[in-house]
Amino acid sequence: MRRRAFLLVAGLAGTAVTAPNALAATGVEVDPAALLAHRLEGVLLGGGPVSADRPVPVATLETVLATARADFRACRYVELAARLPELITTTETAHHQTGDPALAGLVAQAYNLTTRALIKLEASGLEWVSADRALRAAESAGEPLTLAEAQRLLGSACRRAGHHGRAQDLTLTAADQLDLGGKSPDLRHLSLYGVLMCSAGYAAARSGDRERATDLLDEAHATAARLVDHPAQQHALAANVISHRVSADYVLGNAGSALQHAQTAQLGTFPDTERRARFLVDVALCFAQWDKPGRAYQTLLAAERTAPGEVRTRATVRRLVGDLLRHPQQASLPGLRQLAARTHALV
Repeated sequence: MRRRAFLLVAGLAGTAVTAPNALAATGVEVDPAALLAHRLEGVLLGGGPVSADRPVPVATLETVLATARADFRACRYVELAARLPELITTTETAHHQTGDPALAGLVAQAYNLTTRALIKLEASGLEWVSADRALRAAESAGEPLTLAEAQRLLGSACRRAGHHGRAQDLTLTAADQLDLGGKSPDLRHLSLYGVLMCSAGYAAARSGDRERATDLLDEAHATAARLVDHPAQQHALAANVISHRVSADYVLGNAGSALQHAQTAQLGTFPDTERRARFLVDVALCFAQWDKPGRAYQTLLAAERTAPGEVRTRATVRRLVGDLLRHPQQASLPGLRQLAARTHALV
């Protein structure tokens, strides 16, 4: 068990990514999406908790989880692919040995992060497995914020599968369970409530319900206004609302309106690299829908400069690059085939 704890801590210093680094050193381009899918499939469809002499301390697991989250926020998906399976296995083992609710909460958070990563890839069914495990662990932990996030991500899995009504129900049920009472509600609950309204609004847009999507996103906007005494959280939620308005208008086929919303965004207000890059990719999708391939391409390049890992991992980007390759104006997009190679869009 001391060896397992050592490996987890060593992973914080980068030794957990020895294999990907070795591939890079030999000139082999790592496909982050394939690596994530392979590594996470192994832990999600493999065996359960492993035997160990004693559980890894909660503090050690919290440190590794924090590092994995930092990997995700920075779009370091190769590193995340190396770190996350070990974290899941070790945390589940510790919870299996002790039954500690705090460890159940860490299990749920690790699976929530896994679901967020899987949603970036082509749908495979793995996202359903991780979302279900997160929900079960969160219910065992009794942590309302972790449970609400697990319900939101299960809703995301439903939305990807076309179950838009179910996605809204799950997300709104999660929102109803948050504590927003009193003159000064818990900042964490209020912030998550706004995020849940964004998710529900996007699900409504995916179902074709423009009015419902607008109402829910307006509710998220109003929630951001309630965070006036907490500027960092207010700016982050306001940026998230704009991003979701762009996404909602895009899926509703209204790229012009989406791009108008995008013009009101300031990239510096997005809380991390992942969200900035995700927003830029959505803007590129809108330009493509508006039949502006040059603008779409330039926005993709801007997204890649912001976060190479995001652009080279997301299935959405690969489809968009494939569309640009087939566009009649593709010859006027210098470097497009090189981008296609970097994003693994070439087959």
